[in-house]
Amino acid sequence: MTDARSDRDLQDAVITYLADANLRRTATARLPLAPDQARRAGRFARFLARRYYRDRLARSFRYSRLFAPAAETLVDTPAFDAFLDDCVLGSVAAAERAGDLTLNHVNLSPAPAAWWSELLQYERSFFLQAASTENASPAQFPQPAPSARCRQFSWNLPEVLVRLKSGRPISDELCCAITLLFSRTRHGRIYVVEVDEATAAVFHAAHGHSRPEQIAEAACLSATIAQQTLSALAQIGALATSS
Repeated sequence: MTDARSDRDLQDAVITYLADANLRRTATARLPLAPDQARRAGRFARFLARRYYRDRLARSFRYSRLFAPAAETLVDTPAFDAFLDDCVLGSVAAAERAGDLTLNHVNLSPAPAAWWSELLQYERSFFLQAASTENASPAQFPQPAPSARCRQFSWNLPEVLVRLKSGRPISDELCCAITLLFSRTRHGRIYVVEVDEATAAVFHAAHGHSRPEQIAEAACLSATIAQQTLSALAQIGALATSS
């Protein structure tokens, strides 16, 4: 009989095998499988991945479906089949690729409105949080979480979404610069928050190689304000800090 530790090791090996298509293409002594077992495991892994991304595409691209094919229908296309051949389930890299495939799948020409491309970028940024489980590795200095994104939009996207949901018209007064930060905590809670110029500067300066005082200098902030901002960003999962 195997001990508790070896049981956990086997469970981890099975999970990793099912999640990583690249690993399934190579023989591994840690998880020996007969050819028929490997084929069945591969089919099950693809089923899991298809279901995983279908759910997260449906949750993330909720508004573009008003004007275009539902994003989750991507998982039934040949392009997605090819994606499944080498994706690592839950990785940021896989979410990035799936997001790009989705934009190609739902994008329209001509666009239905001036804000269309930014709506897709908003939903793609949200999808990166929903479809990834990676956390930052321990580091000496503050660094961005793998899926966190901070970008400027030329339309007030949060208000655009409110109006799309209510069916109200989207007028030109919503064409204004806004900076949004997308992040996910280790517990899976997703944040989309509007940030000011100083907060965005701190986020971009925290690249994993600068001490807090250097980040403060780069962002033209006092050490106290910079540290408060770093802590706030860490609380919403946008940054990983040494503390």
